[in-house]
Amino acid sequence: MNPWTPLLLATFGWGVSNVLSKAVLNSGLDTFRFLPIRYVIGLITLIVFLASTGRLHRPEWRVWKLGAVLGLLNMAIPTLLMTKGLEFIPATMGSLLISLIPIATVTAAHFVVPGERFRLHILPGFLISLLGVALLVSGGVEVVSSLATLLTGVGLTFAGVTLAGVGGAISRRFTIEVSPARLVLPQFAFGLLALLVGLAVVGGGRPSPIDANLWWLLAASGVVGTALPFAAFLFAAEINPASRLAITGYTVPVLGTIGALIFLGEAFTGVMVVGALLILAGVYLSERIARYVPAPGSQSAA
Repeated sequence: MNPWTPLLLATFGWGVSNVLSKAVLNSGLDTFRFLPIRYVIGLITLIVFLASTGRLHRPEWRVWKLGAVLGLLNMAIPTLLMTKGLEFIPATMGSLLISLIPIATVTAAHFVVPGERFRLHILPGFLISLLGVALLVSGGVEVVSSLATLLTGVGLTFAGVTLAGVGGAISRRFTIEVSPARLVLPQFAFGLLALLVGLAVVGGGRPSPIDANLWWLLAASGVVGTALPFAAFLFAAEINPASRLAITGYTVPVLGTIGALIFLGEAFTGVMVVGALLILAGVYLSERIARYVPAPGSQSAA
């Protein structure tokens, strides 16, 4: 297999994930009804893929215990927060804010992963990204209905990014002991279970009819925006060097932003462009120094 093929598929899947999610939310279906459907479709697709490629491992208690932790901290809660954030801000802004996950992971790894201490050399990239976020948010005032709406969306997304960073650091620690290929299914299964339990406690979303067109969007979100990137990255991680895998961190937000501009007709101001470039530059500098490479599942697709 060409080493670029699975990497490009993973990049495409993660890149369009936010666009598909925003399209579903724009249709009237809210986060609390959308995510369980998306995860069910994604989980079924992933099981079929793993079974057809001989990667469906026999359940092991230790692996599924680790998967339960990742399903909660690395998928269910961050995805819920970041998807909820998309109800308030454009997908362009959401995609760029989510690109900060690697920096959050590097920071969390200082406390979670042995031997991966936060290095002062990362600070320039970190500060550049924060400046980019400030510009992105200030420019976003022009494209969001109100400042309160903007701050709510950014706050929810930042909370999701922070927790995804913690989950990514824990994932990095777990994959030292267990192959990512064995963790991805338990993580998905417990992520879905956590969502269902949580929604049963807090109550479902508002009633909304699901027509044929919306079902197609939901199917695309579950298969293309969820199962495809995680499955493809499993192959990519086996046949690509770490430096090439890290490319996804810079191309995914760009692809997501372009997709939102073209297919959702979202606006993008000059200040937001400058902020976007600073965010990507800061993430690049930080990742280059920390040599962080996301394990499958550490990028919580929203």
